[in-house]
Amino acid sequence: MTTLLVLSTRERRETLCTPLREAGYAVAFLPDPQRLASLPSEEVPDLLVADAIALEEGACIQALQNARNHRIPVLAVVGEGAGTRLLERGLADDFLWEPVRFPELLWRVRLLLRRTRGHALANTIRVGDLEIDQERYLVRVAGRRVDLTYKEYELLRLLASNPGRVFTREALLSQVWGYDYFGGTRTVDVHIRRLRSKLEDAQHTFIETVWNVGYRFKAPEGGPPEA
Repeated sequence: MTTLLVLSTRERRETLCTPLREAGYAVAFLPDPQRLASLPSEEVPDLLVADAIALEEGACIQALQNARNHRIPVLAVVGEGAGTRLLERGLADDFLWEPVRFPELLWRVRLLLRRTRGHALANTIRVGDLEIDQERYLVRVAGRRVDLTYKEYELLRLLASNPGRVFTREALLSQVWGYDYFGGTRTVDVHIRRLRSKLEDAQHTFIETVWNVGYRFKAPEGGPPEA
């Protein structure tokens, strides 16, 4: 399992840690930047999320220099007046600007992991007759173009990228709409219904309801989706 290390204060812990855990990552929390200097090899993460908004700048810079020594990829959360020296010194591999929105956080984590592991981002997801062109934000079913709203597209992409995995309504809400979204889970049901009406017909069923739990994308026969 991919391990992420979140470097932040206890007050900001849940803002970053909880949604990443819900996305399936193993997440460790580190409130003391100085500990990165003596991090045991077995605790070295696949990626460090450094919260420059919450941490004292000098301590954060030293921590990221230590991360460089461990060859840990760094995603830094920065904002107006916070983290500018990180930008100047090139201590982070990618940046996320405050306020944190979970869909962008997850996207940047995935991009950075793939980049640092030497994998190119797959431009197209194919599951049976469904094709999702991630570069052009296009969706087709059996060659027929399907027009989706942005949230419908993001919801479909999340489900289709994880065929067979059951997502609760709460998990879908936090991952697509953002962890700080205050709308109810009814929003998820409405968007699922719209997706089904646009994608499915007598020959195509993609999204399955798991009663009293949530939804899952129907796993294709013969293996995972093509990318």
